[in-house]
Amino acid sequence: MQRETAFEDVVPLRPGEEEQRRALLGEMKKSIESPRIRESGTRGPCEYVTGIGLLFSAPHEVAQLRDGEEKVAERGTGDLAFALAGITGASALATVGLQSGDPNWDLNHPYVNTARDLAGTAPIIDLHMMRPRGPDICIGLGPEPALSEGLWRPLLEEAVESGLRASVNWPFGANARTVTGQLQRLGHAAVQVELSWECFDEGHPAMLRAWTTLARAATRLAVPPAAD
Repeated sequence: MQRETAFEDVVPLRPGEEEQRRALLGEMKKSIESPRIRESGTRGPCEYVTGIGLLFSAPHEVAQLRDGEEKVAERGTGDLAFALAGITGASALATVGLQSGDPNWDLNHPYVNTARDLAGTAPIIDLHMMRPRGPDICIGLGPEPALSEGLWRPLLEEAVESGLRASVNWPFGANARTVTGQLQRLGHAAVQVELSWECFDEGHPAMLRAWTTLARAATRLAVPPAAD
């Protein structure tokens, strides 16, 4: 039986690249402390910053209630969203405080409406954390994959360039009830990004690669393509 790969099997970074990525990660962490706007919602509060070009979303930053059962918080996804917004001048949104529902499960959740208002015509990248399943990063294209076109390729390319184990639509494809699925139903360009637990562990090398992967992809996505 073939052994499942571990992060230690990943190809080392090129000489000098780790230093560049550490500098980028340092800039990202500075952005986390930027002032945020707090909004009270009927199913729980959220915080956001406004910008242009993209919206980074973290609907599971705090614990949620799904069908009456509490689901564990995906701590760190909010910081990642605000870090990415900070270095690209984009918008970011995350749940905070006590929630009485789950934006990634409840149809027509107020969080989705807030995301829609913040995004305007900008694409949305919805960030999540997954338990170890093999990939370091999973890109979910949603129920209307055409609305993820132009978003997933830079994410996948940067993940491969970083040596991360990447997958598309497995184990999470972003079904119709997810934030990504609901936003796509409303006509928005959106994609779901799941990162393994290790990608939020300061002591694990996956964090450096994963966060800078998203930063590099976001920088590409924030700049409109040049006209032919």
